[in-house]
Amino acid sequence: MRALFFYTLVLISLFSKGQTIFSNVRECMLVGAFKTSLTQLDSCIAKNYLKDSAVYYKGMVYLKMNNLKEANVNCSTLIKTYPKFNDAHFLQGLIYYSEKKYETSISEFDIVISKAPNHLNAIYNRALALGAGGNYNKCIEGLNKCISLKPMYCQAYTSRAYYNELIGEHAKAIKDYETSINLDPKNFDAYFDLARIYRNQKENAKSCEIIAKAIVSGSQMAEEINQMFCK
Repeated sequence: MRALFFYTLVLISLFSKGQTIFSNVRECMLVGAFKTSLTQLDSCIAKNYLKDSAVYYKGMVYLKMNNLKEANVNCSTLIKTYPKFNDAHFLQGLIYYSEKKYETSISEFDIVISKAPNHLNAIYNRALALGAGGNYNKCIEGLNKCISLKPMYCQAYTSRAYYNELIGEHAKAIKDYETSINLDPKNFDAYFDLARIYRNQKENAKSCEIIAKAIVSGSQMAEEINQMFCK
């Protein structure tokens, strides 16, 4: 599984909470200011202010830092102290995924979905866990549901394209990569994967056309690829 999906798995989850108090925490996390995030969250916990969400985000920070031990500690605290906090199981699912325990990861996402059937992040990450575990068709079914719930879900198209390619559905993969690019012209991974499909099909001119579009969209890596393969 490419790193793209692993990092997306974590980053998407960061926006599942909407409290204004955590906006700055999310911003700090996105730029790697983890110590600042933890200081702010510890302050919330000490003041008992939205403590359940603060513990949740603290687990997310440690997960983003790849400190699975501390992520697990905070997740366990959340589940034991706030059993009705449904996203505690979402966090646990992400942790299990990071530990490559895909079946148990899926079980945790199932708990979330059983209480919130349209929980988009849980459905998406459950699909990724299915795919990582080798169940590509079920993975695609999950991604189909994501897209039905959110037709402009760019990353779901990219992920579905990847798995369609794995099962040999190249025409469907091409269509999904194209859709993803249309939704997000800066999604350079989609350009490269699409170009690779065309290159594997011996359609080098088409492959280079895609690389040229990536260059126009601002990809420096595309310029390097262009120099190697398209001159």
